[in-house]
Amino acid sequence: MTMKTRNLKIAALTLATGLIALPLGGFALAQNATPAATPAATPAIPQGQPLGMTQIIDHLSAKGYSEIREVERKSDKLFEVKARDSQGVRRELLVDARSGEILKDERD
Repeated sequence: MTMKTRNLKIAALTLATGLIALPLGGFALAQNATPAATPAATPAIPQGQPLGMTQIIDHLSAKGYSEIREVERKSDKLFEVKARDSQGVRRELLVDARSGEILKDERD
Protein backbone atom coordinates (compact mmCIF):
# COMPACT_ATOMS: atom_id res chain seq x y z
CA MET A 1 0.00 0.00 0.00
CA THR A 2 1.40 3.37 -0.95
CA MET A 3 1.52 6.33 1.37
CA LYS A 4 -1.00 8.22 -0.78
CA THR A 5 -3.52 5.34 -0.66
CA ARG A 6 -3.09 5.00 3.09
CA ASN A 7 -3.69 8.75 3.63
CA LEU A 8 -6.83 8.61 1.46
CA LYS A 9 -8.19 5.68 3.50
CA ILE A 10 -7.49 7.52 6.77
CA ALA A 11 -9.18 10.65 5.43
CA ALA A 12 -12.22 8.64 4.28
CA LEU A 13 -12.53 6.90 7.67
CA THR A 14 -12.22 10.21 9.51
CA LEU A 15 -14.91 11.77 7.32
CA ALA A 16 -17.23 8.78 7.73
CA THR A 17 -16.80 8.81 11.51
CA GLY A 18 -17.57 12.54 11.64
CA LEU A 19 -20.69 12.13 9.51
CA ILE A 20 -21.99 9.41 11.81
CA ALA A 21 -21.18 11.32 15.01
CA LEU A 22 -22.57 14.66 13.81
CA PRO A 23 -26.27 13.75 13.90
CA LEU A 24 -25.84 12.02 17.26
CA GLY A 25 -24.22 15.09 18.77
CA GLY A 26 -26.96 17.32 17.38
CA PHE A 27 -29.58 15.02 18.87
CA ALA A 28 -27.92 15.18 22.27
CA LEU A 29 -27.84 18.97 22.14
CA ALA A 30 -31.48 19.12 21.16
CA GLN A 31 -32.41 16.95 24.14
CA ASN A 32 -30.52 19.18 26.58
CA ALA A 33 -31.87 22.49 25.29
CA THR A 34 -34.16 24.38 27.63
CA PRO A 35 -37.36 25.90 26.26
CA ALA A 36 -37.47 29.65 25.76
CA ALA A 37 -39.31 31.69 28.34
CA THR A 38 -42.78 32.77 27.34
CA PRO A 39 -43.56 36.47 27.72
CA ALA A 40 -47.24 35.73 28.45
CA ALA A 41 -46.92 36.01 32.23
CA THR A 42 -46.31 39.47 33.66
CA PRO A 43 -44.61 39.90 37.03
CA ALA A 44 -46.84 40.34 40.06
CA ILE A 45 -47.23 43.93 41.16
CA PRO A 46 -47.65 44.71 44.85
CA GLN A 47 -50.78 46.73 45.63
CA GLY A 48 -50.88 49.85 47.79
CA GLN A 49 -47.72 51.92 47.49
CA PRO A 50 -46.91 53.69 44.21
CA LEU A 51 -44.52 51.74 42.01
CA GLY A 52 -41.07 53.01 41.17
CA MET A 53 -39.89 53.77 37.65
CA THR A 54 -37.93 50.51 37.50
CA GLN A 55 -41.03 48.49 38.39
CA ILE A 56 -43.08 50.32 35.74
CA ILE A 57 -40.38 49.67 33.11
CA ASP A 58 -40.16 45.97 34.07
CA HIS A 59 -43.96 45.63 33.95
CA LEU A 60 -44.21 47.25 30.50
CA SER A 61 -41.30 45.17 29.18
CA ALA A 62 -43.10 42.02 30.30
CA LYS A 63 -46.17 43.20 28.38
CA GLY A 64 -44.09 43.43 25.17
CA TYR A 65 -43.14 47.12 25.09
CA SER A 66 -39.56 48.04 24.16
CA GLU A 67 -37.39 51.15 23.85
CA ILE A 68 -39.11 52.47 26.96
CA ARG A 69 -38.09 56.09 27.42
CA GLU A 70 -39.31 59.33 28.92
CA VAL A 71 -40.85 57.75 31.99
CA GLU A 72 -42.33 60.77 33.72
CA ARG A 73 -44.29 60.77 36.98
CA LYS A 74 -47.30 63.01 36.38
CA SER A 75 -48.64 62.63 39.92
CA ASP A 76 -48.49 60.10 42.74
CA LYS A 77 -51.08 58.13 40.73
CA LEU A 78 -49.86 58.37 37.12
CA PHE A 79 -46.82 57.84 34.91
CA GLU A 80 -46.54 59.04 31.32
CA VAL A 81 -44.34 56.72 29.27
CA LYS A 82 -43.11 56.73 25.67
CA ALA A 83 -42.27 53.30 24.27
CA ARG A 84 -42.61 51.01 21.26
CA ASP A 85 -45.21 48.26 21.10
CA SER A 86 -44.52 44.69 19.95
CA GLN A 87 -44.88 45.78 16.29
CA GLY A 88 -42.34 48.59 16.76
CA VAL A 89 -44.91 51.41 16.67
CA ARG A 90 -44.22 54.37 18.97
CA ARG A 91 -46.78 54.68 21.74
CA GLU A 92 -47.55 57.18 24.47
CA LEU A 93 -48.89 55.44 27.56
CA LEU A 94 -50.59 56.66 30.70
CA VAL A 95 -49.90 54.10 33.44
CA ASP A 96 -51.50 53.77 36.87
CA ALA A 97 -48.64 54.22 39.38
CA ARG A 98 -50.15 51.81 41.91
CA SER A 99 -51.31 48.90 39.74
CA GLY A 100 -49.21 49.25 36.57
CA GLU A 101 -52.42 49.15 34.53
CA ILE A 102 -52.25 50.97 31.19
CA LEU A 103 -55.02 53.56 31.34
CA LYS A 104 -54.34 55.18 27.98
CA ASP A 105 -52.42 53.90 24.95
CA GLU A 106 -52.19 56.06 21.86
CA ARG A 107 -49.90 56.31 18.88
CA ASP A 108 -47.10 58.83 19.47
